[in-house]
Amino acid sequence: MGRLHGGDMLKMLIDTGMLSSIKVAKGPVVLASLDNVVFKKPIYLGDVIRIVSQVDYIGNSSMEVEMKAFRGDEPIVTATGVYVKVDDNVRPLAVGEKIIPVKDEERLIVEEARKRRELRLKKLKESVPLEDPTEKLTVKLHNVIYVTPEMTYDGRLISAGKIVKLMDDLGGMLGLSLINYKGFKDGSDTVVTVSVSDTAFLSPIKLGDVVEMTAGLSYVGKTSIEVLITVKTRNPKDGTSRIVTTAFFNYVRIGGDGRPKEFPPYYPKNEYEKKMFESALARRHRGSPYVISEKERGQ
Repeated sequence: MGRLHGGDMLKMLIDTGMLSSIKVAKGPVVLASLDNVVFKKPIYLGDVIRIVSQVDYIGNSSMEVEMKAFRGDEPIVTATGVYVKVDDNVRPLAVGEKIIPVKDEERLIVEEARKRRELRLKKLKESVPLEDPTEKLTVKLHNVIYVTPEMTYDGRLISAGKIVKLMDDLGGMLGLSLINYKGFKDGSDTVVTVSVSDTAFLSPIKLGDVVEMTAGLSYVGKTSIEVLITVKTRNPKDGTSRIVTTAFFNYVRIGGDGRPKEFPPYYPKNEYEKKMFESALARRHRGSPYVISEKERGQ
């Protein structure tokens, strides 16, 4: 289709945000949360893309960072994230810097970032998953990876951009399975990433960890789907696992003419799926960061 893969764009955004955070922290940082990711426009083969990021607010050990990708002067992907300064044992360290706004515009940016931080902390306290929320979903795909040195930033911790890209890849493959995708050819349909929900990383993923990912179908609209993705690490010695993160990825089906195309209808198979479908609709109605096509607004 000549489009940049959504996971590649996510990785570039996360890496750019990390560079800004490292510059401010003057030391290593880890991604703690990725929020409000919205793909406003597709990115095509041959496009020249400029990615910028800035630290909007500094807490004790954390930094609120805003990332944007531009084509010319047009913002085409936006996101916010939180990076935490850490020591060699991946324990939080004080950043040691503060942002002191001078202009009204700067005060507004800092205040908005502070509000994002407060809302995120509140949501995190209310929604830390104790069990895998994909367990009772019917349509699922799984992936298991072993963290090798080339997947890390520094030989110790996995690149956050790479893990999010793998999540997006798995969600995209689930979407392709729904349209009976047989491989790329001219005029074939595909699915594209349009948004990612708030994604909190509850613990770091280290070199040598066994990582399990599950993508489960949580909603099917007219031309879009929502996929819930869970990431866990498993201890190969005793078989225990812990949830690292969960996130909702949203995809739109695109036909060979480049326009949104309907997904095959899907109806919830159990009570849990019915509740997931209802919660997906509620997220849309209260204005979650999800781009809905004009075609789908009439569903």
